[in-house]
Amino acid sequence: MTGSLLPWLDARDAAHRQGLQLLGVPETIALDGAVGRTLAAPLDAPGDVPGHDGAAMDGWAVAGDGPWRVGAPIVAGAAPSVEPLVPGTARPITTGAPVPPGTSVVVRSEDAGLDAAGLLVRHTASHRRHVRPAAEEVARGELLFGSGHVLTPPRIALAAASGVDEVRVAPAPTVRVAVLGDEVVGRGVPLPGRVRDVFSPTLPAVLRSMGAAPTVAVHVPDGADETAAALGDAPERLVVSTGGTAGSSTDHVRGALARIGAELVVDRVDVRPGRPVLLARRGRTLHLCLPGNPMAAMVGMVLFGGPLVAGLLGRPVDRPSVIRLGVDVPNERPGALVLAYRSTGAGAVPTTHQSSAMLRGLAEAEGLLVVPAGGRRAGETAAAVPLPWG
Repeated sequence: MTGSLLPWLDARDAAHRQGLQLLGVPETIALDGAVGRTLAAPLDAPGDVPGHDGAAMDGWAVAGDGPWRVGAPIVAGAAPSVEPLVPGTARPITTGAPVPPGTSVVVRSEDAGLDAAGLLVRHTASHRRHVRPAAEEVARGELLFGSGHVLTPPRIALAAASGVDEVRVAPAPTVRVAVLGDEVVGRGVPLPGRVRDVFSPTLPAVLRSMGAAPTVAVHVPDGADETAAALGDAPERLVVSTGGTAGSSTDHVRGALARIGAELVVDRVDVRPGRPVLLARRGRTLHLCLPGNPMAAMVGMVLFGGPLVAGLLGRPVDRPSVIRLGVDVPNERPGALVLAYRSTGAGAVPTTHQSSAMLRGLAEAEGLLVVPAGGRRAGETAAAVPLPWG
C-alpha cells in the first residue's frame, strides 16, 4: 500500500497547482487596507523616493568653503528653492528639507556654530556630504514588488512613500470549515467517549494567517447524507473538513466526495501523522479533507493547506528549509515521519508528548521536521517547515 501513497513534496506541489488553477479575479483596493494581501500584478513606483535632494541631518546647507554667511532657514515641507547658494553662504536646514542648488554639503548642527561675527564656522572635520539624493531609494517607474508578493507593513510603507494609493490584489479565497463526528462537543469537559472540538476555534485563524477568508465553521454529525450535504452545499472556494477520511463505518468523506461529483486529486500522502489526507476538486471548489486526530489534522493543514492557499492567492509555494538535528531521530517505518520541534544550541530537537492524537508537543514547537524512512542521526539534516502561527 505504501507504494501507492503520494510523496509529501509531490502532494504539496499538487495542492499548489490546484490552487493556481482557481485563482480568483483580481480586485483594486486602497493601500491603507492592503496589509497582508497578495499582489495580483507587478507594482511600479509612480514617483521617486526621495522626490528631491534632501538634508540627511539637521544643520546648515553650505556652498564653498567656510566661514559662511548665514541666510534664511529651510524646513521640511518647504518647496525646493530655485535660488542657488552662493559660495561662502549657508542656510539652516532640517532633516528631509530640500537642499538648494549649489549646496556643497550639509554641515551637521553638532559640527559647527556661529562665531562672534555671526559667521558659521566648523568645529569638527567631516568627509560626509549628508545629502540624500533624489531617487536614491526608488526611481520613478522602478518595479517595487512583483505579482505574488505579500504586502507586509514595510512594503506598504515603501509603496506609500513612492506615491502609491491603490493596489491590485488577489481576492482572499473564502473557506468553510466542517468538523465531522458525533463524538465532537463544542463546550465544557467532554464526557467519556466524547472529545472537545479543537478545530472550530483554531483552523479559521490558521487559514486567516495564510491569507484566506474563513466564513463559517460548522459541526457535522456522522452520516453519509449529512456529510455529502455539508461538503456539496458549500459555496466557498475551499472547504476544509476534519475527520471521516479513514475507512471505518463512520468515515463518510470519500463516499460523499464521489456522491457530490468531486474528483480526487490527492488520495493519501506518505507521511505520518497525516496519511489519510485527501484533496478533491468540485467545479470551482476545492476540498481539503484532513484526518480527525488533532496533530494529524494540524500537520495536514500546515504541510498541504499552506501551499493550497498560496496557489489560490497566486503566491509561490514555499520550499521547506533544511535544519541540523541535535539528536538522533529514528524512523524505522516506511514513509516520512513528521515531528514538532524546537531549536536548541545543539540543533533541532523534537518536542515531547507527540502522537497523531496529541497537541501538547505542537503547542511548544516552532516548526515541523520531516524525517525520511531510515531516520537521521544527530548532526545530519532534515527538512523543516515553519508553523504559520509562529
